[in-house]
Amino acid sequence: MNKFSISIPNERAGTYHIVTFIVISLNFFGFGYIFLQSQNTLSSAIAVVAIVFNAVPWIYYLLNKKHLRSPAIEITGIASAFIWMYFGNYFLGLLLLIFTAFGFFANKKKAILFSDEGIVYPSFPEKNYKWEEVSQVILKDDILTIDLKNNHLIQLNVNEASAREIDAPSFNSFCEKKLQSHGVSVVN
Repeated sequence: MNKFSISIPNERAGTYHIVTFIVISLNFFGFGYIFLQSQNTLSSAIAVVAIVFNAVPWIYYLLNKKHLRSPAIEITGIASAFIWMYFGNYFLGLLLLIFTAFGFFANKKKAILFSDEGIVYPSFPEKNYKWEEVSQVILKDDILTIDLKNNHLIQLNVNEASAREIDAPSFNSFCEKKLQSHGVSVVN
């Protein structure tokens, strides 16, 4: 059974990282406000822990932009959500948990899988295309083109590492054979 996995750039990850930086900043200043307004020493201590929890990735982000691509930022988001809930702001905590859950999907590496059964496209939710739904697949000059019979065209740049690893002629031959076995006439 032949399988090919072709990595594609995650174009939405950059936007997520910027929004995450903004959310961390808002958490930082929000917990700072709670610290300044708190009369209770336990609440003050928890606010300081939350400030530190949000300051560490915030500083790392300013020094090294790659830090927000690690799962540690999601851990900060989850901890901050529960701290907001501790302070009685359940709605904000729930929103932060939902945002953090989306972060796990936004930071996921994207790869299109080609197998004997069909094509698995890494969207949310994942899309599965049977070979009967496809009219043409070609990989040329590090650009992957998938032409569907419903007049949809998917055209993507392939990650540099994936482009070096994959043998384009054997991939194109595999796809051509799959399409021909499902009654699609392939034009070269």
